[in-house]
Amino acid sequence: MDGILDNDLILARVRALIAESVRQPAASIPLDARVDGSELGIDSLALIKLMVRIEETFDITMPDLAATDAAPFGSVREVAALVAREVAARQAGGGL
Repeated sequence: MDGILDNDLILARVRALIAESVRQPAASIPLDARVDGSELGIDSLALIKLMVRIEETFDITMPDLAATDAAPFGSVREVAALVAREVAARQAGGGL
């Protein structure tokens, strides 16, 4: 994605990507639902695919899910906040 993105736009896009992943309308995805839990019905393979989609959509690199010390992903809102931080860091670095 090009240009400056605000947090609300990032949250909406992350929510839409999650909704596509679980084949539900975005409005039905609670912002406090855990992405890595059973609440949304996302298994480990679907979670990896979702993270790749997020990386491609926002041109960022998400934390390595396979790392033994990787923190579990939290809620939809927390994932969007992580994406916002990564986007801001990329933009501050000149898109490198």
